[in-house]
Amino acid sequence: MFSVRSITTIALIGVALTPLSILAAEELPLGLSGSGEAGYNSTTGNTTTTSMLGAIKLNYNQERSEIKSIIEANYKSEDGTTTQERYLLDLQRNQFYDIERSYYSFIAGEFVNSRFENIDLDATLSLGLGKKLYQTDDTTLTGEIGLGYQSTTLSKNAGGDTTNQTIARLKLDFNHKINAQLAFSQDLIILAGADRTKIETNTGLKAKIADNMNAKLGYKYRHNNNPAAGTKETDTQTTLTLIYDF
Repeated sequence: MFSVRSITTIALIGVALTPLSILAAEELPLGLSGSGEAGYNSTTGNTTTTSMLGAIKLNYNQERSEIKSIIEANYKSEDGTTTQERYLLDLQRNQFYDIERSYYSFIAGEFVNSRFENIDLDATLSLGLGKKLYQTDDTTLTGEIGLGYQSTTLSKNAGGDTTNQTIARLKLDFNHKINAQLAFSQDLIILAGADRTKIETNTGLKAKIADNMNAKLGYKYRHNNNPAAGTKETDTQTTLTLIYDF
């Protein structure tokens, strides 16, 4: 596994050398905006399953700053037994330094409770720099590099221990508008420390079905190279949800 120092060096070189192409910077509306996302699936017969996904995303946008937040909940049961229960709160404030909003600093916090990963609380605080690496009318690629601190407390049945580590944070966000009705998104975030490294990717294909309504097919991948005893290193999830923008 790469060391924190090597990941930080590679990411800094990539951010510094990647050219910025801004053909048309899209102006976001000022003030509060957001979206609500929900998905539900139920099957009966030989196996009875229920799965639910809910998320609220809020963005408070100003000329030179923005605050982004995500609240997410996942639940799944099979034959009356809960097999997944995960809650996420993600907050980030960006401060921009040019009129195109292409360079910015950020401070971010992520808080996760995941019952079936035996995690009572996984809290990460980080700060760093971000840059729009590429932008056209239809495509954007944004990169972030930073340092942070992670504290993970396991559930009682996994020992209840708390571990702390300094981390390097690398994030890439890619968005592409295929046409007026379809949009593709892909992100990658790496939190690398001496005790554990976490990798998460989210892939999405969003289709417009009404003025403020979209359908989204998504795929989530999460990997932890040092999980709690008795849990797997990798989790994946395929989702089909409806999104309402406001």
